Amino acid sequence: MKRPLLVLARALILAGLWYPAFAAPVDLLVKNALLIPVDPAQPTSFQGHMTVAADGRILTVQPGEPPAEVVAGAQRVLDVAGKIVAPGFVSAHSHLYMSPLRGLGHDQTLYGWFRAWDNYLKHSNAEDLYWFTLHGSLDFLRNGVTAAYDFTYGGTEEWKPTMGAGEAAPQMRLKPGPFQENQIRGKADAGLRFYNSVGLTPVGTPEEIKQRFRDLLAHTARNHGSDPLYLGTAISGAVQFFPEKSTAFLEAEVAKEHDVINQSHFLESPDRVADQQVKFDWYVEAGALNPKFIFGHFIHTNDYILETTARFGAAMSWQPTSNGRLADGYADIVKYKNAGIRIAVGLDDQSCTDVPDPFQNMRIGLYTTRAFHKDATALSVREMLRLHTLGSAEVLGIADKVGSLAPGKFADFLVVDPRSPDTGPVYEALATYVLACDLRSLKQVYVGGKLKVEGLTLVGVDEAKLRSEIDTRTDRLRAAAARVAAQPVAVSVSPATDCVCDEKHPPLVAAK
Repeated sequence: MKRPLLVLARALILAGLWYPAFAAPVDLLVKNALLIPVDPAQPTSFQGHMTVAADGRILTVQPGEPPAEVVAGAQRVLDVAGKIVAPGFVSAHSHLYMSPLRGLGHDQTLYGWFRAWDNYLKHSNAEDLYWFTLHGSLDFLRNGVTAAYDFTYGGTEEWKPTMGAGEAAPQMRLKPGPFQENQIRGKADAGLRFYNSVGLTPVGTPEEIKQRFRDLLAHTARNHGSDPLYLGTAISGAVQFFPEKSTAFLEAEVAKEHDVINQSHFLESPDRVADQQVKFDWYVEAGALNPKFIFGHFIHTNDYILETTARFGAAMSWQPTSNGRLADGYADIVKYKNAGIRIAVGLDDQSCTDVPDPFQNMRIGLYTTRAFHKDATALSVREMLRLHTLGSAEVLGIADKVGSLAPGKFADFLVVDPRSPDTGPVYEALATYVLACDLRSLKQVYVGGKLKVEGLTLVGVDEAKLRSEIDTRTDRLRAAAARVAAQPVAVSVSPATDCVCDEKHPPLVAAK
């Protein structure tokens, strides 16, 4: 009898209907909030309060004033004075290391843009990638993105993407140094919740490639497995960039062995669409398509591709801002949704969104969809916000942790003030939030109930040190690129250090 009573008690506590003496202590109370929880079990918006436990998870999300005993017992009280409180944005498709490479290839489509930034990135070392990823992760947090699926840089030399089947396979080499490990540390040190996505770089035998993935999984489990910021490891699918069917089979084999997500850039560019569409059946033949498979971008499809994708339960990730910046085209998400394909939303590279602004990303997606269909009801503000929060979390399989404000999930939330700068009276909170709020309205960012951003300030971060590191390192990349341009001969890449040691680099971010 004791266990059913405990279960009932926990249910009542989580529902906010009972606060007994033995209930989990309230570490943070958020009161006087205009809540937009993005939770199907809750109203779209309401005035209320939220409580958070010491482990960073939400205890209750309730309308009205908090009970007096909760106010008295809370370790911290955040009175938001009527401001909007909403879940942090989830970016289901990101490349955080690209943060210091903005404004490049500004008049190029996908493959020309690749060449523009690789002109600099190819001179980088593993230590650079720690700082670049840290920079990108902190930038995401400052802009209200609290969880991201991150495609990492493999540290390759002589990479030239191909498009068609049967073309010469690119000859690639791995630069020395812990590129992957440093990027994981950069995200963790920033305090960003992250899904780490790794490419199966075709260097060595298939067994050597698979062993590198196993080794990275073991490293991540050993160093970050207990960190609640770490959401999982995935494969960065690469069939779009390689000419051999074996790429799809290797990805399918590794995904099955480790039961991980594979998100593959695919049918992204309008260049040589027919050549790219042929590769879709490689994934089908390899048995790669399943509910843990995500197509990134997925613009230039056809009915067969959509029907097959839906039949296998695969999903897609939509990047409205970068698709426009690179002239990729428009992914008809209304058609995809009607076909039964699940949709996530990402901010993509900071070098092709330039400002990773989730409010802008929502509006670009909303407006291009309505313009394409010539129908103002084609995509609602409610659905657009859901896609960039809970919908993305669902596609990534992390909706039990992030994406909405609900009991048991991490307290990753934003405080947004639509009256500073003043956007006028609020008639419908959800519409104001999606259509009228922006980065100027974003006042605070919390991850796990801990304040990460106050106004424009990153809490506990030495931003002068960060800026110095980024400037010094990108100046070196520019100088190397200039030498190559002046005298086109082979340039050696500076060897990476074995690690970014605390003794060499004092902590940039205060202890979490």
